[in-house]
Amino acid sequence: MRVEIVPNEPAILLRGRMRILLVADLHIGMVQFYDKKIIEKLKRLAEDVKADEIIVLGDLKHRIGKFSRVGKLFDCFEIPLAVVKGNHDGGLEDFEVFSSRGITIGNVGLFHGHAKPSDDVMQSKTMIFAHAHPSILIPDNVGGSKKRIWLFGEFEGKKVIVMPAFNDLCASTAVNVERPAGILFKSWDYRCADVLLLDGTYLGKVELLKPSHLL
Repeated sequence: MRVEIVPNEPAILLRGRMRILLVADLHIGMVQFYDKKIIEKLKRLAEDVKADEIIVLGDLKHRIGKFSRVGKLFDCFEIPLAVVKGNHDGGLEDFEVFSSRGITIGNVGLFHGHAKPSDDVMQSKTMIFAHAHPSILIPDNVGGSKKRIWLFGEFEGKKVIVMPAFNDLCASTAVNVERPAGILFKSWDYRCADVLLLDGTYLGKVELLKPSHLL
């Protein structure tokens, strides 16, 4: 299974026998007037990369409980859409939902990040997860701004990729200021991870990106 970052998008294309578009943290329903824009963007992206299937790597929706409206919003999709269960994904009746412990596709393990992944996922060559909403704080004259980022690193001999949130209105954690949320961050030394902006700009390793160093 080949892992490709989609240029300028918070998305991954898994290429094997099928082309699987991977996104995370849509948080549909967080700001309802913005939902349509998120869904239109995802639909257009799936068409652009010629995806055969979409997998949402957790937190398709924002409300913790049942949210019946979310299924109707995705009626316009002509390809399958599945969800690896995130901490906000209770009551999803209109989608194929995988365990929060994750799934494997070929040599790639996928999980949301809030719960301990399965042994199969942990033994994968590459692990991809979300949940942390990673960003970088870039200081300026008014205190600074956050930009969504990718994290690329290694954990126990395996490649690790942390996905940015697809919904750009989500609150984020600046990894150069504080430790992100998520089960793997409790044992993974993410400070050695590489940081890339969505446009592919390489910023360096987390441990070298203290706000004072970016002035």
